[in-house]
Amino acid sequence: MGGKSVRKQGFTLLELMIVIALAAVILAIGAPSFSEFRRNARLTADANDLLTAAQVARTEAVKQQRAMSLCASDDPLDSAPACSGNADFSGWVVFADANGDCAIDAGEAVTQAGGHAAADRGAVESIADGACVSFGANGFLRETPAATARRFVYCDERGYALQGGTNQSAARGIEVSRTGRGEVVRDPARLSAWGLACG
Repeated sequence: MGGKSVRKQGFTLLELMIVIALAAVILAIGAPSFSEFRRNARLTADANDLLTAAQVARTEAVKQQRAMSLCASDDPLDSAPACSGNADFSGWVVFADANGDCAIDAGEAVTQAGGHAAADRGAVESIADGACVSFGANGFLRETPAATARRFVYCDERGYALQGGTNQSAARGIEVSRTGRGEVVRDPARLSAWGLACG
């Protein structure tokens, strides 16, 4: 009885080696792009979080008809956060600032806190031209105290260098106008003109 020979299904060693070689080439091409994507996403998220916090502070100032402030904090997620008094907005706190002194005093409620604690900031740096941004009951930026911030920058080791394949800076800047409106800035010339060293 002559039986049919059955061919076994599977890969030959040569086919397997070709597939592995192709996968290695694709990975080598894609890995740097993915790494830059992750760095850009982190910068964008941090900048957008601060911009949102500034909008919350402004909105609450108008709604509650009192001064609201956004200050830098080393311990933003602590049960009793405090303003750090420095220009590092990696961590921040929005609070009702009844006396307008840009410090969280007893009885001044924290509306929102975010960013990263000092021990968990990683490769992203932040610098501002002041330690606090404060909004009046009309939603406009308050000129006092003297440490009022208007410009903030988030960057990594690339500093203000151009993001690959674009004419925009890898760093993310935020500028709050005197009317209280905030915007994200990516123009390298404009960011450099602010005079904030980052990266």
